[in-house]
Amino acid sequence: MSPDIPDGMEFIPSSVPDGEISFNIPSTSAGETYDIEVKPVCMTFEDYFAGFSVDSFPGFSVSPATGRMDRRGGEPTVLTIRIEPEGRSGELTGNLVVNLPEDNSKICYKINVSSF
Repeated sequence: MSPDIPDGMEFIPSSVPDGEISFNIPSTSAGETYDIEVKPVCMTFEDYFAGFSVDSFPGFSVSPATGRMDRRGGEPTVLTIRIEPEGRSGELTGNLVVNLPEDNSKICYKINVSSF
């Protein structure tokens, strides 16, 4: 986790995700990346903190984990998800949570990776 994320911040997914992303990866892969465009939802520029929930497969990471999101109607924020399957095959799932603490809101994505 990024050292810029405040201590004690939790990444708890919503019961209904804002989006769902699925892709395939070889289990023998050293890792692959996938870019997500996150549309801004707040009325003003907002600091964000991104991370995966504790029940996510441990091979997931996100970059940049912190930054400033544009205001609603502005440019989307591009987040890069990295998955390292570590030789595991099957369904690898993760919940990406983008916390927007100033707005007391979050944006959540369900990530489904089929590792073969």
